[in-house]
Amino acid sequence: MESRSYSLVKLIILDVDGILTDGKKYYDREGTVQYKTFCDKDWTAIKRFRALGIAVIFLTGDPFNESIARNRKIDCIVNRANGAHSDKSTYLPGICKQYNVAAEEIVFAGDDIFDVGLMRLVASYCPSDAPDIVKQHARELPSPGGENFVMKLFDSLDRAGSLPTWEFDSHMQAVYDLDSREKF
Repeated sequence: MESRSYSLVKLIILDVDGILTDGKKYYDREGTVQYKTFCDKDWTAIKRFRALGIAVIFLTGDPFNESIARNRKIDCIVNRANGAHSDKSTYLPGICKQYNVAAEEIVFAGDDIFDVGLMRLVASYCPSDAPDIVKQHARELPSPGGENFVMKLFDSLDRAGSLPTWEFDSHMQAVYDLDSREKF
């Protein structure tokens, strides 16, 4: 994996399936996704990033995730809206412009070969159950997808000094404020 250096992170881009979920989808008889499971600690970690002024967005192939993102007040880009995948790296210039960030200020978390294009351009992390080819392009965290991965990402970036400094009580107040605006 190529090591990219950055000081403070300003934007987190998250794939959803395999990062916030374990990658499993439950279908009805017509082949429509009915549900997925998410880890509450990861939602808290997302709020923690946002409480520090770090934007968080989803870049996902599954349109199912749009309503979940909307309920959580998270911007969402679907790169397979018409049924065909587009390389996630093609979204980087627009994302940088929209969020007024440089590629060096972005962290991406992905788990599948569809994520490698973007992983080559920004600092990237992957879960422990990602394929070997993905691990060649991202820092592996000791958590499989859907099992506290985003929480582990927050802790890892905090330990590395890549997040703004924070004091617990004021940080928690900002987290509570964000929490009160979400729909569960």
